[in-house]
Amino acid sequence: MDPAERLTAEQEKARYDFHQNEDMKGYRAFLEPLVKDVEQFAKNADRDNFDISILDYGCGPSAFLGNWLTEKSFRVTNYDLYYFPDQDSLRKSYHVVTSTEVWEHLYDPKAEIAKMLRLLKSGGMLAVMTSSHKGEAAFHDWYYRRDLTHVTFFSEKTMKWIADHFNLQLIKARSPYWIFQKWDMPTI
Repeated sequence: MDPAERLTAEQEKARYDFHQNEDMKGYRAFLEPLVKDVEQFAKNADRDNFDISILDYGCGPSAFLGNWLTEKSFRVTNYDLYYFPDQDSLRKSYHVVTSTEVWEHLYDPKAEIAKMLRLLKSGGMLAVMTSSHKGEAAFHDWYYRRDLTHVTFFSEKTMKWIADHFNLQLIKARSPYWIFQKWDMPTI
């Protein structure tokens, strides 16, 4: 999105305050594939859930995903620019970084992705949820671009570029679910 058309930080937060990211049956079903991917990561690493540290990057006001993962015995830290801005969470490293419904809001995605990856341990998993567009022809009528807080958009091709650029393995590429893993070292 053209920076001149972006909302102010106050306007942006006011819109986020109305998001329905709470424990509702539909939202839980929406996040369930990602939760299963995190559980599979722990299983593949041959570790108990409580041995896996997770950062929920951009968790929103309810921190629903982080709370759900905590209920499953994972060690979760929540971070959000507006709601959980504790900078200490950005000085640690994690086995998993989740970022659900966040990437479309990033003003500088390359820098933010690099930041997330600095927080990710070798062999760690970056679990992202953002819808991808189907190309220029479909972009104009795409509902996703109409949200004024959505400023950056991704395609499958973009996600493959991100994997190549940041030396990641793209394990899952099925919009809106994207699972990346650092491949500089074996899984934990």
